[in-house]
Amino acid sequence: MILAILTILCLYTVSLTNFAFATPDPNRVLTVNPGESIQTAINNANDGDTILVKAGTYYESVVVNKSVSIVGESLSGTVIDGKGAAQYIFHVVASNVFIGNFTLKDTNPDPNTYCYAVGVVNVVNVTAKNLIITNVVIGIDLKSSNFTKVIGNQIKGCKIWALRLHEKSCNNTIACNTFENNPTAIYFADSSSRFSKVYHNNFINNVNDVVSWAVNYFDNGYPSGGNYWSSCTAQDLNHGPHQNETGSDGILDEAYLSDKYPFVYPLTFIEIPIAGEHFQIIASTNSTLNSYTFNPQIKSLRLTLSGVDGTIGACRITIPKRLLSSDQPNQWNIMLSNEKLSYLALEDLENTYLYVTYTQLSIFEIEVNGTKAIPEFSVSFILMILLGATALIMVIEARILFNRGKIYK
Repeated sequence: MILAILTILCLYTVSLTNFAFATPDPNRVLTVNPGESIQTAINNANDGDTILVKAGTYYESVVVNKSVSIVGESLSGTVIDGKGAAQYIFHVVASNVFIGNFTLKDTNPDPNTYCYAVGVVNVVNVTAKNLIITNVVIGIDLKSSNFTKVIGNQIKGCKIWALRLHEKSCNNTIACNTFENNPTAIYFADSSSRFSKVYHNNFINNVNDVVSWAVNYFDNGYPSGGNYWSSCTAQDLNHGPHQNETGSDGILDEAYLSDKYPFVYPLTFIEIPIAGEHFQIIASTNSTLNSYTFNPQIKSLRLTLSGVDGTIGACRITIPKRLLSSDQPNQWNIMLSNEKLSYLALEDLENTYLYVTYTQLSIFEIEVNGTKAIPEFSVSFILMILLGATALIMVIEARILFNRGKIYK
């Protein structure tokens, strides 16, 4: 009786977590192998399907006219090459599309053709994420498209614009990208393309970082911060929403363009997959980040860095509270080798922001310890184990009872 009740409770709880065995997902995963066509997979797909493109090089222009997710197996290893002739690589004319984890390169190089790697036309809710885009005329082109997310991309060496928004492209999110060595990184082409949010991006060695004819927003408030601009030079002596409190925080004391909180140093984005989720840590530092480890058992984030011996280093670390946190801001423990570092701790509802300075070595480690960390296994995973164990016990008990019945007969 107890086992039966426990099983019912487990099944009910697991159903709430949307596991496939409790609520079957009708959407399919279609796989594209080298030598096969991504376009053919889209033609054969239904809305809601996922198209997994295996690592390899593909030579095609793809029209995305269904609400699908198109995912490369490997960021640098899944390449779509326009061979210097393509007008586009992805042309998106459906809403609710995800494109991610590809290297896209080599459209027609003629600037007068306005060729692009990803074009999004007259739709909503499209995400372009984790793309490397090089040697194209326009990296990503948004035309009459709203609520699009351009996140985590590296767009370098475009002929005209890394990202263009035009003809009433509004309320888009542009975050965690690196725009490097472009004539213009972001071009808001008209006053009707407005109310987009641009934050946590690196703007490095562009001729023009932003050209805008509209009202858009270039930071995520304080203490989250704005963007890194390689062309911006100012001091960092103060902190606070008005940058009028003594003590550095890794944010420049003066606004740049419309960014009220520009970062002092470039941003490095760290992805931590754990317990069935992905968390993002952001490090803004003048040291070089070589590697990192996160250990939930000891509530520790360890960064391996390198720098110029004897020079002053600084690092501003954004840590999601659900991943690693401390009961009080003064309860963090930050160590460089055997030296305990002083730090500034700021926080909002979702993240903690830690700022430290130190004397650099050729190679060194900074360890950040909190008082709470996410469990390595999620509640849902534990419920799956419990359900499996319960089912196994029931099978064993049923078999025992069956065998007893045979004996009594």
